[in-house]
Amino acid sequence: MSLRKSTSLTPQRLAAARGNSQCSTGPRSEAGKQRMKMNALKHGCDAAPENDAAVMRALGEDPERYAALKRDLATAYGPGDALWDQQLEDLARLYSRRNRIERMQTGLMRRALERVEEWQRERRKQIAAATFAPSHGAAMNIDLGQPTDPSVRLRMLLSLLGVLREQVRQRVFKPRQQQRIETYYQGEIGWRPARFRHLLWLFIERAKAEQQDEQELHDFMSEYFEGGEAAVEPCYQELLTLLEEEIADVEEEFKHEVEAQEEKDAAERDACLAPAGKTWEMLLRQEMALDRSIDRKVRIILTLRKEHAQLLKEAAIPPGDEANDREGRAERRSAPESKLVGLDARTESPAEENAAETSKSPEQSENVIENKASAEEEANA
Repeated sequence: MSLRKSTSLTPQRLAAARGNSQCSTGPRSEAGKQRMKMNALKHGCDAAPENDAAVMRALGEDPERYAALKRDLATAYGPGDALWDQQLEDLARLYSRRNRIERMQTGLMRRALERVEEWQRERRKQIAAATFAPSHGAAMNIDLGQPTDPSVRLRMLLSLLGVLREQVRQRVFKPRQQQRIETYYQGEIGWRPARFRHLLWLFIERAKAEQQDEQELHDFMSEYFEGGEAAVEPCYQELLTLLEEEIADVEEEFKHEVEAQEEKDAAERDACLAPAGKTWEMLLRQEMALDRSIDRKVRIILTLRKEHAQLLKEAAIPPGDEANDREGRAERRSAPESKLVGLDARTESPAEENAAETSKSPEQSENVIENKASAEEEANA
């Protein structure tokens, strides 16, 4: 059994509902009512005919262009009766919906292009933020984060290596350098990066030992530097060389990544011209259906125009040609509809058929006569 109270309509609730309804009664002016009835408008395909102008304005279309389209169609297909006018009205509506479908397709393409361009702008912004000069040594003390985009990560690593090279030239070694470099080289393999980071660690630890006492420095040099102080300068030069080579490799990799990303962006822009998804498939189906409807409607109008022209021709026939007129009407009734529209294939005239029969050679004609005579003799026998 439910513990909720019954929602029966009591007099008190009825009075409260009536009082609340007076607080929001909607728009009162005629212009406000006209605007409000367009709130639920989506595509306008099912709108009432009397709301066509309002729907077009709400969808960003010009009702005058629609009226000009109807005038152009009436001029192209000529005047007629009420049925004719209705067919032209239907054709104009089909063309208008066809143009609206094309606008929808263009909108989907533009939306996809805008997303690609927005991502390109964001990547360029991140690359610019990850680029700083080698003289900005304070960047080593700031946690700039780990970028996820490969090109941004390489650009930041290149900037950090430039700062590190400048500090190594000044013989400045700090633990923060090792932390930042290890963050960007995590998971990397290769002899040169490993050797370069090891030498960097050696000089950082040597700087720590120098700050303590001579015995600590002596013990460290004996354990990690073969040859003592004499091995410091060769190791230092090796560190600079490896650092220069690493910067050159990262620059080459960054350049290759930028070029590859530009090709991907071009492919993404091209893919925007043919979006995928249920919405795009629905628009394509509607477009094909409208094309078929327009084709059928044009055929109907051409048939009506053909019949109308024939009626005018019959009205102008002299009184003495009634027999020929009846024969012509009988032939037209037996002709297919496609012939009235003017879309049938060319057929041979009776004169051409007779010409084809009479074009036989005399020898062929004599053979035919002999065959007929032999057939008659066999029948008499």
